Amino acid sequence: MGCGISKKIQTQKSQSRHHSKIKSTPDDFIIRNRKKFTEVYQVGKNLGSGSYGEVKLVVHKVTGQERAAKIFRKSTDQNDVYIKTKNEIEVLKKLNHPNIIKMFEYFEDDNRLCIVLEKCDGGELFYEILNKGNLSEKVSAIICKQLFSCIMYLHENNLVHRDLKPENILLEDKGDLMNIKLIDFGTAIEFGPKHKLTEMIGSSYYIAPETIEGVYDEKCDLWSLGVILYILLCGLPPFTGKNQKMIMQKICVGKYSLEGPIWDNVSSEGKDLVKKLLCPVSARLTAKEALLHPWIKAKGAFPNPDASVLAAAIENLKNFNSINQFRDAISTFITSQIISIHETKDLRNIFKSIDINGDGQLSKEELIKGFNVYHELVDRDEYIEKIIDQVDTDGNGYIDYNEFIKATISQKKIYSKENMRKAFDMFDLDGSGTISSVELQKIFSLGDINDSLWNELVTQADKNFDGEIDFEEFTQFITSLSETQDIYMTN
Repeated sequence: MGCGISKKIQTQKSQSRHHSKIKSTPDDFIIRNRKKFTEVYQVGKNLGSGSYGEVKLVVHKVTGQERAAKIFRKSTDQNDVYIKTKNEIEVLKKLNHPNIIKMFEYFEDDNRLCIVLEKCDGGELFYEILNKGNLSEKVSAIICKQLFSCIMYLHENNLVHRDLKPENILLEDKGDLMNIKLIDFGTAIEFGPKHKLTEMIGSSYYIAPETIEGVYDEKCDLWSLGVILYILLCGLPPFTGKNQKMIMQKICVGKYSLEGPIWDNVSSEGKDLVKKLLCPVSARLTAKEALLHPWIKAKGAFPNPDASVLAAAIENLKNFNSINQFRDAISTFITSQIISIHETKDLRNIFKSIDINGDGQLSKEELIKGFNVYHELVDRDEYIEKIIDQVDTDGNGYIDYNEFIKATISQKKIYSKENMRKAFDMFDLDGSGTISSVELQKIFSLGDINDSLWNELVTQADKNFDGEIDFEEFTQFITSLSETQDIYMTN
């Protein structure tokens, strides 16, 4: 089993109007780290375990950031788990969505394969349900809206998750149901006319009947979301039994109840969405259709963003300039590898509130509607055209999630002395206290840039002419780039 990343995701950078040769998107920096794992991370307590291995709390020694490391220990009798773990790496490297877990890097040696992920402090949605029994329709709708958005994003990129369940949904912070993260992409796979899905993958309570029968498509994810919605509303699964065989038999029959005291308090629209998900595949809604369902539209709306936060985000967008590729690449590195998940929370909420159709990217129309509340903005349409031209660095015609975050964070925060120090230390691969042209090339080059470009960069920044860049020279050089034209565009 494996996952071929969809053509849509693969070709995004190749379509860029900039034809950039310098790393400039977050996935460019998600690479195999050749250092020893313990050189980069301090290993802490155990966060969980499973057939894949274990999850450990780790602290990045340079940034001080807490992360979660998913560690698979290699053995001859677990080759299938190894393949799933490698598959998860290839999938996560290409995903860019506010409700999908973020991967930073990975390590591999003769004994272990480690994936480093963002750490979510709120635990599994499964335990939230256990603690509360069932959730209100409003909260359930907000959770489902985020999940439908994730699945729409995956399906539009020809990927199917195949193992959706509350245990694979994490809360970013304790009790924060407004910010969930979908995890565990080991069984995700490409689908399409030439990729028939026949392998029975999934967990017994959540698996779709057509998956059990052996021929299925991406709509198996929507069945699983229907089961999750059912549980959110009543606290119990729709199909139960003494063992897995009995559960699967009931799933294949497809009969479930929407009767009883709990269901008496659920709206007809909520029940209707359950019915349109837990049904034969031919009648089942797509994720896009589910996002347009009256129940989601009425009860799943995100709260309006704080006016002051929105105003600051718009002001940062107005001032954003990606003309210098090297500075833009450093901005991407800092926002994706150094700034923490908690520092971007407000901006993430703005993004989700503007992303009306839930596809994980912002169109011109969504930006116009989202910024309507900001009356100080004049010549809105022309302004938004300029925003897209500057912020859409991968050239796909939309503002993707990471592009939005990079452009709406204050430049003062990105280029604070603390963040510059962390970036410098991460670029200093050999720990010498200076950065060489070779180190810059290893960090930022996609492999098709002449060595002379990196030598030229060092020459421009190297004020004491020792052939390398120290921290003071680095900060001065990056500051000066904001006022220069892009010297790399002509190389």
